[in-house]
Amino acid sequence: MRKKHLEEEENIRLQHAKLMAMFAELDPSPVFRFDLSGEIILANNAGHKLLASKPILGEKIYSLLPELKEMNLAKCINESEQIEITSSIGDTIYQFTVCGIPHFKIGQIYGRDISALKAVQEKLELALKKAEEAEKLKSYFLSQLSHEIRTPMVGLLGFSGFLKESLSDVLTGEQKAWFVHLENASKRLNRTMDLFINMAQVLTGGIAVYPVELNLKKEIETILKEFDTAIKEKNLLCLYEDLSNNTLLKTDQYSFNLVLQNVIDNAIRFTKKGSIKITSFFDKNKLHIDVADTGIGISEDYLQKIFTPFTQEIMGYSRPYEGNGLGLALAKNLLALNNAAIEVKSEKGKGSTFSLIFNQRGAHNEKL
Repeated sequence: MRKKHLEEEENIRLQHAKLMAMFAELDPSPVFRFDLSGEIILANNAGHKLLASKPILGEKIYSLLPELKEMNLAKCINESEQIEITSSIGDTIYQFTVCGIPHFKIGQIYGRDISALKAVQEKLELALKKAEEAEKLKSYFLSQLSHEIRTPMVGLLGFSGFLKESLSDVLTGEQKAWFVHLENASKRLNRTMDLFINMAQVLTGGIAVYPVELNLKKEIETILKEFDTAIKEKNLLCLYEDLSNNTLLKTDQYSFNLVLQNVIDNAIRFTKKGSIKITSFFDKNKLHIDVADTGIGISEDYLQKIFTPFTQEIMGYSRPYEGNGLGLALAKNLLALNNAAIEVKSEKGKGSTFSLIFNQRGAHNEKL
């Protein structure tokens, strides 16, 4: 019985060995075994095909894989080392894993075709290089755009104001209106360029924020003074109510001003009559700055994409309101950089309220 049991065990081992050998033979990837001297003693079908011009058995493994020539193969076997190499054979690139099996005094090599993977990697590296070049070109373009357009625009605005003031005694009413149109057109162009450049810098990570403590009430009052002319021209009522009790807000001053300017500018542009009210207050431990208007309002459908760049509710050259659809998108991105958010409530024909919401950690009472 014992003899029969041992025979059965041996048969099972032989069957297992045959199955493993068959598996190795049928493996589409090359498999080799070599001895302490580096001679190939076994190869599967895929391995034999790599040297189809001559028999592979008895050849030195480094005749097939020159990368192994400087390697101590006996040490690899005796110390059970595992090494990975990449080698090109013909038009195919392989990754080989070399491992030592000290118990049998042999080494084994498993290969896999990585040609497709290498091709993808090369394409990705090329795409990355092109992206980096495009980024450099974009940065150069933005810097040139800023210099070549912003600088002349500042000059135009300055000189038109100087001419208007110098000729104020001799200008007719119609001529004074020309200067007003020139000033408004220049400001519009300047603002459009600012929006394009700032949005591009935000999207490319070119804007850094430097939080400082701002007196919220004073900051908002200063910004509102910039819109005095536009508010008077449309005969709008503009109110500011500070319910935050002299709050000091810690945020980036440049981006804060840019956000509030864009939101207030939107409120003025889309309000033909009535009022604009700015309110600062705390709600649920967060600082809110609400900009409410009695303007045209926003449809429920368009509210879903109001912060998408280059979109307006009414598109096309015949749209009744100027603008490029960048102001609110820029505001949302700048607020995100300052750990803040923007929300909107609106009803078509009844006006809109935009809420700038700052985390409590960035605001505190000046008296504390």
